[in-house]
Amino acid sequence: MKKQIIFIEPRPNPPDFKIARTLKLSGKYETILITFSKINKEYYLGAYDKIFVHELIDVPSKDNLLDFFKQFFDKKLRNFIKDVRKLNPYIVQITGLNIFTILTFYLFKNKKTIYNAYDIWGPYKKKFSLKGGSGRMIYFNTINERICFKIADGILHKGPAEELNLLSYGKKINTPSLAFLPGCLDEWNIKSKKRALKKDNINIVYAGGSWLEWQGHVSFLEIIKKITSQKIHFHISDPVLTKEKEKAYKEIERTNKYFHFYGSMNLNEFNKKLSEYDFGILPDFVSDTNIINPLFSKITMANKIFSYIESGLPVIVSSQLEFMKKIIEENEVGFAVKYEELENLREIIEKKDYKKVLKNISKFQKKFSLSKNISKIEKFYEEIYNLK
Repeated sequence: MKKQIIFIEPRPNPPDFKIARTLKLSGKYETILITFSKINKEYYLGAYDKIFVHELIDVPSKDNLLDFFKQFFDKKLRNFIKDVRKLNPYIVQITGLNIFTILTFYLFKNKKTIYNAYDIWGPYKKKFSLKGGSGRMIYFNTINERICFKIADGILHKGPAEELNLLSYGKKINTPSLAFLPGCLDEWNIKSKKRALKKDNINIVYAGGSWLEWQGHVSFLEIIKKITSQKIHFHISDPVLTKEKEKAYKEIERTNKYFHFYGSMNLNEFNKKLSEYDFGILPDFVSDTNIINPLFSKITMANKIFSYIESGLPVIVSSQLEFMKKIIEENEVGFAVKYEELENLREIIEKKDYKKVLKNISKFQKKFSLSKNISKIEKFYEEIYNLK
């Protein structure tokens, strides 16, 4: 009989999809997704045998406050909970923080639960905020995170093995944990194109949620300006759009022929589309450590670098992102740059042996293959399941 693994995610994310897909393909598990946001079911059924969706408002505001409270008394929600409680999971893996995360732990209080710390909020300080007010949730996330670390039977995280110990409250975390990198999904890997870099037509892509102004970080608009001023094509695919970002990017695109803006890419074509570019980039530069704890740069791990590598792209990463820099440079699949070096990015790129880097990408894909490394997750699940 297949063991049932439940993945609870306010909004589905690529690393969990890849884990679920790999477990499903093994034939030993029944994978189930519970989510509170609208999704493309057809796509996600590739990783999950069953999907339960109930859309919820997770961030209350003055515009939706009445609807926020009304949803708790909705008959559809009660029926949804009844259906979910009929499940008999081997392991429940809960990812992401929102107002409902802790409640889902109690929904499965008699089952073994793992908190997947997709983002770790401990490094953010109280001064931190995102333009537009979304930073008001940061403080509550740090509190909820501590609670999740305490009540979960196990913790999964994607940074360095020691990252939980580096948190200010790390010594109080006695829960078993596993550091597991996002890895490369075998069927998503695209062989790098064996070609020389066209120096008169360099194309760099940033895929994922970007920012205009982010307190404590260098403005993304400044990064765009520095890169495109060197006649380097800079492409952005951003699935997390606001009207403000869309307006700003479209205005830049109108006047700058080296800047190219896209909304969300089709998930089924995501890696194939990325493979068309020359480099993937993570240009996250901390500008104020009074707002951003230096620990952020030391431990943060973005799934993007694995998406780039899966797509056959070398990676350019901020030298401040120490853990990611280490992975990229040790495996020779890209290079790191300081913020002040961005204005010389073209010169740096032209000095690199592009063909050599491309050869290393296939080695990386095999080394971090999920089918090769999924046994670590399976052993961790077993360890948590057998806890008294």
